[in-house]
Amino acid sequence: MVVKRLAKFFGRRRSPKKPPAALSAMARPEAEPIKQAQPQPSLGTLITWESELRAIAAEASAWTVETGGDLFGRWQANPTVFLMTKAGPKAQRNNTHFRLDVDYLRQLSEPLAADWALRYFGDWHSHHRLGLSAPSSGDRRRIRQLGKRNQFPSMAEIIVTTEGSQHEPVVRVHTWFYDLSGEDEPTTLRVRVLPGCSPVRQALITRSEFVEQSLRGWEGVPLARVRIGDDAQPPTLEREADVDATTRERTLGHLVDALKEVSGAPIEQHATVFGHIVVAKLEDPHHLAFAIDRNWPMSVLEVHRIDRSAGTAEPITTRDGLVVPDVAGIVEVFRAVKAVRGG
Repeated sequence: MVVKRLAKFFGRRRSPKKPPAALSAMARPEAEPIKQAQPQPSLGTLITWESELRAIAAEASAWTVETGGDLFGRWQANPTVFLMTKAGPKAQRNNTHFRLDVDYLRQLSEPLAADWALRYFGDWHSHHRLGLSAPSSGDRRRIRQLGKRNQFPSMAEIIVTTEGSQHEPVVRVHTWFYDLSGEDEPTTLRVRVLPGCSPVRQALITRSEFVEQSLRGWEGVPLARVRIGDDAQPPTLEREADVDATTRERTLGHLVDALKEVSGAPIEQHATVFGHIVVAKLEDPHHLAFAIDRNWPMSVLEVHRIDRSAGTAEPITTRDGLVVPDVAGIVEVFRAVKAVRGG
């Protein structure tokens, strides 16, 4: 099959001076479905990334009064939090009270749902030095009212407390689960922490989106200052997990949509052993093919300008570190090639 020959070619990393004629046969291979296993976490556990806990710690440490933000993710067997945000500009804060900026929450919710299939399913806020690690009666009432209004079957809440140095406090993260099918009291959730940066946060940083969130702020607070519940030590990181299928497909879909818009033509997608090949039309018979690594952050391995009438493929040099979340960077490669060698 053509796809197998292409996978073999890219795996061998042939010299770019000898592009194979097999690339020209990319015109009509049958697309293979993208199938990836969905991880099944254990029950009673909130899953998130190191970046999100450190982001909470950074924001909580920046205030001497109560503060907070929102939890965005996907909830299947368990809540998986891809993005823990800071509150909007109209949030209300004082020594014993925090109130979210609801307008800003809506402003965040729409693009995160449309672009990343994330939904709001709870919030976090600090109690600082009040010594209260459980939701207050007001917190419980608010969460239940919010869940009922939005017809959520369940919600999560994170209470943050601080201790030690006021300049560099230890930040404790207390996670709570609300079953909204009845009137049961909230129960604690275990936390699994994946290493590094959430893939959604990473993509938003790459695209310079939501700049008001200071999305790199998490890097300023070490994990050594974070505790889960009453633990005496910082959280133990899970081994690095593969990024889930939905995030990969959304990321690739954003690129395909952008290339379709800039090329004015349908985009070909071919699944391969190493990842994907995405082909955008320049001017017949010329196309631009991007070989994309399946491993996050889905690096662009090689780019070729294909002449399908002659059956030739010309390698195109791009800058190092080009990844699929950098949609603007890949579109710029397409525009540059078309401007110089489009037809």
